[in-house]
Amino acid sequence: MRSAVRRAVMVLACCLVAATTTACGGGSSEPSDSSEYQLVENGKLTFGMSGQYRPFNYYEKDGKLAGFDVDLGGEVAERLGLTPNPVTGPFNSLVAGLKAKRYDLIIGSMSPTPERKEQVDFTNDYYVSGAQLFVSDDSTVTSVDGLRKATVGVVLGTTFEDYAKKQSGITEVKTYSSDSEVLTDLANGRLDAAITTKLLGLYQIKQADLKIKAVGPILFPDPAAIAGRKDNSKLTAKLDEILAEIKNDGTYAELSEKWFGVDISQGDS
Repeated sequence: MRSAVRRAVMVLACCLVAATTTACGGGSSEPSDSSEYQLVENGKLTFGMSGQYRPFNYYEKDGKLAGFDVDLGGEVAERLGLTPNPVTGPFNSLVAGLKAKRYDLIIGSMSPTPERKEQVDFTNDYYVSGAQLFVSDDSTVTSVDGLRKATVGVVLGTTFEDYAKKQSGITEVKTYSSDSEVLTDLANGRLDAAITTKLLGLYQIKQADLKIKAVGPILFPDPAAIAGRKDNSKLTAKLDEILAEIKNDGTYAELSEKWFGVDISQGDS
């Protein structure tokens, strides 16, 4: 990857020029002193995610975590001079885990809602997609307004759950631990519809050959940001610098193309 070559050159330049510094690392022109951050484990950046949000974060067959969020977290850790340590937990427990200092950050496609902002700090958005309604291929429903006494599936603790509960045509909101379970149940006829991120839903349809489709317009924007503890604001502020750096030097576009074939920092696809 071009980013790997670019980072190697920057690290070499850092070491040659800044002979008085104690360490050279990452892609940042000004490597940070990680000792100023309250880390769960010294030398490591521990970041949480559900591990069930393919292709953003998921487990491969060999048990290794992979996905766009995992790669982005690894890039952030490198630029902080730390070893990346991605870990998982149920999505609806991630904020509690962060507050309990089980993680340094949440890099898990989490939307910075007002309710969450009361508990944790967020960086600027690192991508924006949109909430999308999905139905079976043979359904005549074309939008949320067409739902009547419907049972709709969502992932527990998401913004999709809150939205679905407010719709008059939805009688039951059925919650799941992962989007793959939601969409599989929809394809198997156990749900009338499902709501999830458009980008993720289209990916799942293609990968698993699910007989479902996206219908209607985007329901609402669904941005993702990195969450940090309120008592660790220096780290969160540093992350905004790093995210801007990753986007400006082309690394973000490379990661995005790798996983989606488009630059998802530019909005919904």
